[in-house]
Amino acid sequence: MTFLNAALLFGLAAAVIPPIVHLFSRRKFDEVDWAAMQFLQLSTKTKRRVYLEQFWLMVLRILIISLICLALAAPEVTSRLLGTTTAGGPRDVVLLIDGSASMAYRQDGGTAADAARDWAAAYIDRLRSGDRVAVFQVKTRPVPIVPNLTGDRDQARNALELLTPPRGSADWPAATQAALALLDTGSPNRDVIVISDDQRYGWADETTLAKWDLVRRGGSRAAANAARIWVTNVAGDRPADPPNWSLEPITTARGVAAAGREVTFRSAVRPSGNTAGKPVGKVKLFIDGKALDPVKPAGESGDQLPLSFTHKFAVGSHLVTLQLDDDDLPGDNRQDFAVEVLPVVPVVIVDGGPTVRGRGSDFLRDALAPAKDPTPAFAVRTVPAADWSPAAFTSDVKGPGTTPRVVVLANIDKPSVALQQEVEKFLAAGGSVLVTLGERADAATWNKVAFRGGQGFLPARLVEVVGDDADPANAPKVLTAGLAHPAMEVFKEPLPGGLHTAYFPKRWKLDAAAGANGVTGTAAAVFTTRDPLLVERAFGKGRVMLAAVPLDNGWKTNLIRLPDFVRLAHELLYYLAGTRTAERNLVPGQPIVFTPRPDEPRGPVAVVAPDGRTRTVNVESWPVVIDGTTDPGAYKLTTPSGRVVYFAVRTDSREAVLTPNNDEDRARVADAAGGLTYVKSADEIVASGGGQPVAKEIWWILLLLVIGLLAGETWYTRRLTDRGAFNPPTA
Repeated sequence: MTFLNAALLFGLAAAVIPPIVHLFSRRKFDEVDWAAMQFLQLSTKTKRRVYLEQFWLMVLRILIISLICLALAAPEVTSRLLGTTTAGGPRDVVLLIDGSASMAYRQDGGTAADAARDWAAAYIDRLRSGDRVAVFQVKTRPVPIVPNLTGDRDQARNALELLTPPRGSADWPAATQAALALLDTGSPNRDVIVISDDQRYGWADETTLAKWDLVRRGGSRAAANAARIWVTNVAGDRPADPPNWSLEPITTARGVAAAGREVTFRSAVRPSGNTAGKPVGKVKLFIDGKALDPVKPAGESGDQLPLSFTHKFAVGSHLVTLQLDDDDLPGDNRQDFAVEVLPVVPVVIVDGGPTVRGRGSDFLRDALAPAKDPTPAFAVRTVPAADWSPAAFTSDVKGPGTTPRVVVLANIDKPSVALQQEVEKFLAAGGSVLVTLGERADAATWNKVAFRGGQGFLPARLVEVVGDDADPANAPKVLTAGLAHPAMEVFKEPLPGGLHTAYFPKRWKLDAAAGANGVTGTAAAVFTTRDPLLVERAFGKGRVMLAAVPLDNGWKTNLIRLPDFVRLAHELLYYLAGTRTAERNLVPGQPIVFTPRPDEPRGPVAVVAPDGRTRTVNVESWPVVIDGTTDPGAYKLTTPSGRVVYFAVRTDSREAVLTPNNDEDRARVADAAGGLTYVKSADEIVASGGGQPVAKEIWWILLLLVIGLLAGETWYTRRLTDRGAFNPPTA
């Protein structure tokens, strides 16, 4: 039962009026002792009868008031005892077909995707005259196959040929919510049918359960005649946890590289299920579609077999692909990664001025672009802090197309508000910043202008300078055991002249947890004292790295004399320059946003999707934004001038785990979604007749009861009056 005017139920408080009136209207008598009256005492039986007559009259009046309040609240009862709506009549049905990678698992010569297509076709054939159907393939977003409800069964059946090969993951709560929204204004007899392989990931994992709650709280689920949700498993005979080998996503510390420089990539072959006796296939390597030598995993067994390889690239956009030999689940055997390769990586150093032992930024500049190197990896321009202007962050460093990717603020004493504003603007556009602190840095100004309680770009608060540069023997070193950061993990191995031999007699103490509202920096490297050496933080589209020491010869550190100083400078700057990697390596559903070189003409842009289909987008202004990236894999964009740019949509490795739902998982989803029914065949859905319980308002029944009770109360009151029950004798 529901109430259309539930607020009026507060009127039930009026039910206390009859008892109150009864108590205050009782006749009061003064008792006077009179000898003859002691023989006229009222009998106990008569007293009980009078009490009961008064009690039932009061109950009758309470019921009358209560029923009037309930009738005004407009109660509505939903029950099959009242009948069903459109029993055997027209229905609106939305079919949601699983399009995730797990549906491509091969078993007995077929796949769950084939079975889902056959199931949907057979169900469409069983629709009756007047029924309407829509079809969606469920991936990261629901993909419309038959986007609108149609009564043309032939059209719906033929449209099943448009189902694309299974790829990526499925967002079931979002798809179900979209289906319910489509059914909101249709027939009162409505059904959503989920056709899947019962994979737990994407259906009952913790992240998805939170999303199901949104479906339960949606208006469609709250309606009395809400659509029913049916769930069927077309892979019921699949093993509970079949063996499978899959590839982990490709990673690198250099999403942006310089031409001719080696870039190291990492991945892994990961097992799921019982892979005992199931050998690992070959892992082929492709660069821009051209096959190179296979990559051999490190090991033959274990939870995960690491992969590592290096490659040198020419200038341009490149696609790195790893392909594992096909097995029963081919959708997780490929990983792609897009790399942008520049002639040089442009860097601007804003130099705070000379130290007591020489110009500090010279060491970093020489490490990045040695004077005797004819083809350095970095193009570096040094700007004295006194001569700095906003144009330094936007003008080319070395020729056209070399706007700065990284800005280094080297040993600046007091950053100005103008510098802070331009740095934050640079970060918002996707640039990155390295801040190195030295003897000139003024903590109060840095904290006030650049940190601002965690709201500024600086990732940590400057506390104080600690240590003694006259005591290098007791100076802390780098804690190599904690070097897990992408830019620092190459220094784990203790090579001669390695970073592990560097000592730092004097350094800034940094507080990375001082930011307000949970804004904190992350330590990328720490000293053996456990204090931060490098702290980083994302800001806007860019990234900031803060060093607790100057990258120069100040404070008597031996860092600049070590062979690893050059490697440290390169790794940090490559890492920071690669912040824009996320623009080329996307998550499913994230649109492609491409801004070309300034000389690129406007015109048609061709995009080839992972399934080989090509579409053309006419560009009237840059940047161009391209949607429809739900499928993981490589996307090849060709500009009007013929330039090729690669983008990669990453594969979610959790899709490789084929663990099915158990009874508890199914029950949790049913509860979180507000109710759904699991069925083994279409017969169970058809047998339901498609009827929904009827919802009827019963206020008029309550009013009839009120009229009847009023008549009864009138008769009962008159009867008591005629008998003198309202004026019983008293002692």
